[in-house]
Amino acid sequence: MLNVETMSSSQQYIQLYEEQRALLEQNSCPTMNAQRSKAAQLLAQKKLPTRRNERYRYFNVQEAFAPDYGVNLLRTLPAIDPYATYRCNVPNLSTQLYFVVNDTPMLHCAPNQPTEGVTICAMREAGALLQEYYNKAVNDADTVAALNTMLAQDGIVVHVAAHTKVKHPIQLVNVCDAAMAMMSNRRLLIVVEEGAEVQFLLCDHVAGKSAYLTTQVTEAFIGRQAKVDFYTIEENADNVNKLALYYVQQQAESRVAMNGVTLHAGHSHNHVNVQLLGQHADHFTAAAVIAGDRELVDYNIVVEHVAENCNSEMLYKYVLDDESEGAFAGKVLVREGAQHTTSQQTNANLCVTPTARAYAQPMLEIYADDVKCNHGSTVGKLDETALFYMRQRGIPETEARLLLQHAFVNEVLQRVELEHLRDRLAHLVELRFRGELSKCAGCKMCQ
Repeated sequence: MLNVETMSSSQQYIQLYEEQRALLEQNSCPTMNAQRSKAAQLLAQKKLPTRRNERYRYFNVQEAFAPDYGVNLLRTLPAIDPYATYRCNVPNLSTQLYFVVNDTPMLHCAPNQPTEGVTICAMREAGALLQEYYNKAVNDADTVAALNTMLAQDGIVVHVAAHTKVKHPIQLVNVCDAAMAMMSNRRLLIVVEEGAEVQFLLCDHVAGKSAYLTTQVTEAFIGRQAKVDFYTIEENADNVNKLALYYVQQQAESRVAMNGVTLHAGHSHNHVNVQLLGQHADHFTAAAVIAGDRELVDYNIVVEHVAENCNSEMLYKYVLDDESEGAFAGKVLVREGAQHTTSQQTNANLCVTPTARAYAQPMLEIYADDVKCNHGSTVGKLDETALFYMRQRGIPETEARLLLQHAFVNEVLQRVELEHLRDRLAHLVELRFRGELSKCAGCKMCQ
């Protein structure tokens, strides 16, 4: 623990790094250690972002990082076996299942092995692959990512060999579980080579009532003609501050879909950065967000069209209840020379109560003259006419409201290609609207 009474959020973590550098490096690997000093210098120069930073405008980073959290510097393994304790699964969906407890990859006790053509290992075991890709996609100007790079000691690497068609989705479950306030710094590196196809299911859950702060940095390098689907499910609690940063680089003719569902959150910031580097690359990103109480869910997306003849689409829908807040900022950046770009942004927000707040900021920045780019955003309440129409036909008001809310987010759910996952998500969304899906105390996916 640090004495943080007179210390800024940035300073306390820089001091932690300086005092414990030997221990950080001892329990990590050379490639990760080589990046720490530069990251610490960046954090010292620029500090953690304030709300003056456009990409963190709706998430109070300083407040989230101010408390004094514990950090697992000694890499002490959890006493539990997560595969026996949580048993996270989606009925009728067979996955390759792996757990991360706080920021410790629990691969050593995984009961399953990767399929042929797939390598899943800890970063400290990745060798040359890690050296080639680690921290290469991360934006050098982002100090949250720099803090993660400075403190992260391990992570998971997933490598899919060229032309490998992975039959079962790879499921990575992040669990916050500690007896004290805990900070976790997670890393995930994904390399999908040319012509490969793979699906990922990334889940966030929390156990216990301790306060948690998590930073998650995911780098994904997608090869030519590869097809990758990312599905994320967030079921956290109000004691969690989560900052998830995604960096995706796509080569020519690749296809990536990122589809997220938030069922419960504390304060959640999702930072998505996509670069379309080769011609005819296609990117789709979407989320269905359900928030209540005083939850905050913030999505900030930048899709950068570098090559010509590429397509991107954003679809984000929020249902906000009580005093919750939802923020969407989506930017499409079309670089000079990226002709024949097509892009569509759609953001719709449903405020169930007068005290809910929605913030929408769709943006286009275009430096090419032969493009088709559109964006639209709406904020409103339940359609009273539709509600009246349903009540006139004998549907109780509570049930009518539930049906309208479910129909509102269903457009996002229908873009989930995995049938069993789509059905499961629809069921969980219904339970959430009915108030029957309690704050996560372990993993609710298996209930």
